[in-house]
Amino acid sequence: MVLLLFIVGVYRFYSVKYHDDFFERLHLRGAVKVNLIDGETIEPEILHLIYENSLQKYEPQVSIFNKNGEVIYRDRQNSLPEAEQRRMIKEIQTDGIYKAWYGKNQTFGFLIEGLKGDYIVIATGYDALGYAQLRVLRLVFGVAYLIVMVCIIFILRLFIKQAFNPVSQMIDKVQAINDSNHLDIRIDEGNKKDELAELAITFNRMLEQLETSFEAQKQFVYNISHELRTPLSAIITELELSRQKDLSKVEYRQVIERTLQDAKRLAKLSTDLLDIAKANYNSAQIAMHKVRLDELLIEVCNKVQKSNSEYTVQLHFDKNFDDERLISLLGNEYLLGVTFSNLIENGCKFSTDKTCEVHISYENEFVIIRIIDHGIGITPEDQQLIFTPFYRGNNRNFAPGNGIGLALSRKIIEIHNGNIALESSPGFTAFAVQLKNLL
Repeated sequence: MVLLLFIVGVYRFYSVKYHDDFFERLHLRGAVKVNLIDGETIEPEILHLIYENSLQKYEPQVSIFNKNGEVIYRDRQNSLPEAEQRRMIKEIQTDGIYKAWYGKNQTFGFLIEGLKGDYIVIATGYDALGYAQLRVLRLVFGVAYLIVMVCIIFILRLFIKQAFNPVSQMIDKVQAINDSNHLDIRIDEGNKKDELAELAITFNRMLEQLETSFEAQKQFVYNISHELRTPLSAIITELELSRQKDLSKVEYRQVIERTLQDAKRLAKLSTDLLDIAKANYNSAQIAMHKVRLDELLIEVCNKVQKSNSEYTVQLHFDKNFDDERLISLLGNEYLLGVTFSNLIENGCKFSTDKTCEVHISYENEFVIIRIIDHGIGITPEDQQLIFTPFYRGNNRNFAPGNGIGLALSRKIIEIHNGNIALESSPGFTAFAVQLKNLL
C-alpha cells in the first residue's frame, strides 16, 4: 500500500510538471510568432505556410489579435469556437493571462506588448511528447510495481516458511506423540529465548507432568491390584479349604478370624484409597475451618487406643498455650485427623512396647507436633522412599500395612501448606509436623 501510494505520488508530480512545461512552451511559441509578425520579420502568409507544412500533431495553433480583439494572424481557421474565443479574449483583457483544458488539449492566452502595440495571443495544442513520456512512465512504474510485489511476496513466503518452520515441527512432534502414545518424546526448544521456544518449553513441561502422572497411575494401579489380590486370595483360600473338609468348631472359628482380619485389611485399604482421592482434590475445593489441634489430637489419641487395646499413646504439651491462636489453624479437620491417626498408629505399631509419644509445641507462627516411638527405626535407604505410595521397607515383616499411610499424610500436610520431617535411628523414630497457626 505504501509503495503504491509512493508510485502514484511520483507519477502525479511528473504529470503536473509535464503539463506546466507545455503551458510554458505554448507561451513561448505564441511570443515568438508575435515577435516575427510585429517586427515584420516574416509575412503572415509565409508563417502560415510554414505551419501547414509542419507536423501539426506536435505544433501548437496560435491566434494573434490586437488589443481590440481583431484577428491579425491565425494558424488555422476556426481552431476554437467563435463564442469561446470571444470569452477568452475578454478574460485575457481583464486578467492578462488565461489557462484552460479542452479535452486533452491545453490552451494558454496572454497579453504581450509589441513595437506596434499590444497583442492578445491564444495558443492551443496537444502535448503528444508529454503524454508519450507519461505512458512510458506508467509502464515503467507498473512493471516495477509488479516486480517489487512479486519479490515481496516471494520474500514473505520464504520468511513465513522459515518463521513457521518450528511450528510445523511442533505439529509433527505432537502428531507423533498422538500416533505413538509415547510421552517420552520432546519438542525441540530452539534457542530457548523467543516466544516459540517458551511455548516448546511449556509444552515439554506439560509432557513431563503427563508422563510422570501416567507412570504414577500405572504404578498406582499395579500396587492396588497387588494389595487387593493378597487379602482376597487369602480369603478365597481359607473359604475353599473350609468348604472342602469338615472342621471342628475351633477350626471354623480360626478360619472366620483369619478371614475377618483379611476383610479388615481390605476395608482399611479402601478407606485409605478414598482418603487419597480426597487429598488429591484441588485445595480450593477442600473445606477449610478453624481447627484446634489440641482437641483434635486428644480425639485421635483416644480413637487409636480404642481401635487396639495394645496401643498406648502419651500426649505431652511441651509449652503452655496462653492464646488459643497458638494451637489453632485453618484446615480440614477430617484430613488432619487422618494424618495424625496414621502417624500415631505407625508409631504404636512399630514400637516394641506398642507405645507412642505425641508432643505439642509452637515456635513463632508455627505449631509443631512430634510423634515419637522407640521401635525398630527406619533404615537410611528406606527413609529416601518412605513417603512413596505403596512403598514398604525392611520393616514390612514386623507389622502388616499397605504403604499408603505416610504418602497420604505428607499429601495432606502439603495441602495445609505445612511440612513433615523424619528423624530415625535404631530404637528411635520421630515425625515432626509443622503447620502455620492463626497467630
